[in-house]
Amino acid sequence: MADIKFMDISENDNPATTDSILVGNADNGVKRTTLGKLGDMFAVHGLFHIERVDQIIKSNTRSYPIEAKSVEGYQFAFWLSPTTTNWSGSVAIENSTQSSSNIWIDYPDMYNGSSALDNFVNGQAAVTAFAVYIKNSVA
Repeated sequence: MADIKFMDISENDNPATTDSILVGNADNGVKRTTLGKLGDMFAVHGLFHIERVDQIIKSNTRSYPIEAKSVEGYQFAFWLSPTTTNWSGSVAIENSTQSSSNIWIDYPDMYNGSSALDNFVNGQAAVTAFAVYIKNSVA
């Protein structure tokens, strides 16, 4: 018979992941497992994945389509943090829970025919959003 030692885990205030404990249930009976394996059961590594999507701004354009690409092992969850890159303006996502959506610009001078936004049309100014994905095994 194996040498079994029962101890209070707080005995040394530093249990190692290689320390073992006995676990049991009605289906499988009692078995020995390590604290590391028990911890892995509750930890989901790589739970989230994030992709950045940019659309370069164009003259007199208020709406920019965004599409979340397919990521192996993950399912699209939502769009996060619509923002501007290399310029300052107000933006919003049309539908944050759809993988295909639009980012809308609300730039005050756009309504009176002014071309003030055109000052930012330089090939570097963009609207940006982040696609958030959840691991398939959890979603």
